[in-house]
Amino acid sequence: MMKRNKFRIFRDVLILLVTLAVLFFVGKAMISSVVSDKKPFISEDSGELEKDTNTYLLKPAEPEIMFDGLDLNQYIEGQYTVLCLGMDEKGLNTDIILLAVFDLNAAKINILQIPRDCYVGYEYTYNDIGKINSVYAEGSCSGSNGINKMVTCIRDMFGIPIDSYIGIKCTDVPPVVEAMGGIPINVPYDIIYEADKIIYRGEQVLNGEQSEWFVRFRHDYLEGDIARIRAQRIFLAAAMQKVKDLGTLKILKIYPTLKKYIMSDLELREIGMISEFAQTVPMENVTVHMVPGEDLVPGDINEYYGYSVHEQETVDLLNECFRPYQEELYAEDLHLCEVKHTAEYYDNDSSNFGDIANGKVPEVPFREDANTLEDMN
Repeated sequence: MMKRNKFRIFRDVLILLVTLAVLFFVGKAMISSVVSDKKPFISEDSGELEKDTNTYLLKPAEPEIMFDGLDLNQYIEGQYTVLCLGMDEKGLNTDIILLAVFDLNAAKINILQIPRDCYVGYEYTYNDIGKINSVYAEGSCSGSNGINKMVTCIRDMFGIPIDSYIGIKCTDVPPVVEAMGGIPINVPYDIIYEADKIIYRGEQVLNGEQSEWFVRFRHDYLEGDIARIRAQRIFLAAAMQKVKDLGTLKILKIYPTLKKYIMSDLELREIGMISEFAQTVPMENVTVHMVPGEDLVPGDINEYYGYSVHEQETVDLLNECFRPYQEELYAEDLHLCEVKHTAEYYDNDSSNFGDIANGKVPEVPFREDANTLEDMN
């Protein structure tokens, strides 16, 4: 009996040692693969950002005040800006456009939501409709490819240097969310994306498909795409909390999925530094703002619906929230195309992730003829 027990103990120890050895070499291989790939998300279509030759005047400050201690490839010490793009199914139109400015010294993140229908005109796109979401595929401005044309357009419009970019097609959201283990979220209202694609209100974990439905849904919103932008803040807040909760092992595990579906020029060391910084930022210090403006209707400038920027309100917002270390801008310094200015409805529209996490979600009114669960029964 003793011999059998000793044999079992020896066998169990041997199995444990073999398992640990396998885990060690697998983990080492994963880490080596990741580390050896300096810029793993670069694609042939996107590539590197071209150098920004503009001059950015800085506010007078002591060097130690601006020094952020991070070895990032950035244009302005103390701040790092990432252009985030959500592409359509074909990867041609940028239907989600976000400019995330990391204030590294103040531990703040300000996100500028740029409506995809912003009118930019023929100076930036060959498309007859003239919207900003066409610049990536049909840009008439300087830039060797779609990403660089978008960067030129957004930099000219908002006067913010862009340090890097990240993009994903809407159809690639599901596998990325699935790899993350879903997004815990409190959905404030029922969403009927299609008859057989329903997200019920309440606390839940959205899977990949549901996440795509949530960020793309707009049909029943009274304000259409503008309401969708507000609703997306709820998802962004939940997604950031999820990312903050992810550990190093989980990130390593989902790395192959990210590499397959995401395009970016970020280096791995930059991703690590930005991720560590994001971990230190309280949710209430992450604020999302929408570009001030109002809707365009057929006849305002062409025969299409669109969105007109409100020039002075936009400049005021940029100076207050997105240029922490730069001198103030004036409207004449930017290439903002204000077609009309008859309303103030969308001005000063912002939310912070702390409030959203605590249940203070952006108001998103539905149309009177919106689909309801009663209609489905």
